[in-house]
Amino acid sequence: MFTPEMVNTGLGEFVLVANHSLESTEAVRLSVEYNRARILHGRPHLPSDSWKCRLVHDVRGQSVSEATLDRVRAQLRDVAAVEFKR
Repeated sequence: MFTPEMVNTGLGEFVLVANHSLESTEAVRLSVEYNRARILHGRPHLPSDSWKCRLVHDVRGQSVSEATLDRVRAQLRDVAAVEFKR
């Protein structure tokens, strides 16, 4: 079963929220792998006009550099628009 936080058919997007640690290189790698798999698994289960993903990553309370956030964005760029909640 796949349930996004929200589907906006008007914008043709679905929204996912991630609340993973990004404070180490290994944590970043695991988060990127998990979110990529989650997005690719979920797409076929949504209306055909909702194919774009917006991933909101909650990093409140974490000490994460802009370089790390940029790396996460770059690694998921082909499957999602990534935002960070600080």
